[in-house]
Amino acid sequence: MKYLLIIFFLFAGFITQAQQNNLVINSNIYLDSLVEKNSKKNKFSKTIQGYRIQIFSGSERILANEIKTKFTNKFNNYPVYLIYQQPYFKVRAGDFRNKIEAMDLYKKLLDEFGEAIIIQDKINFPKL
Repeated sequence: MKYLLIIFFLFAGFITQAQQNNLVINSNIYLDSLVEKNSKKNKFSKTIQGYRIQIFSGSERILANEIKTKFTNKFNNYPVYLIYQQPYFKVRAGDFRNKIEAMDLYKKLLDEFGEAIIIQDKINFPKL
């Protein structure tokens, strides 16, 4: 029985070695060109899809700047952005890759500013 098991494992080793040498990849040239094109486009992109917390949206620029300054004074370790999307000025904070990362700051901002919303936005690449 012992010899039978040894012979079996030796034979199984030869079979698996033979299978590893026969790898064939069939590829479509159009798919390869799309992957290459997308790869080149991503090299020049400075942003990725992520989340920010919006703490103000309104038509008053002065109020938007005041809220941005107030945020910067209390939470200076998070980036803050003043965005104009006609006819509104928006103050958005943070660069989060997912909603879970944004939740900690979101809870603090609800207490401080009274209203906040997590929105999907283009964000800067996270710093390593």
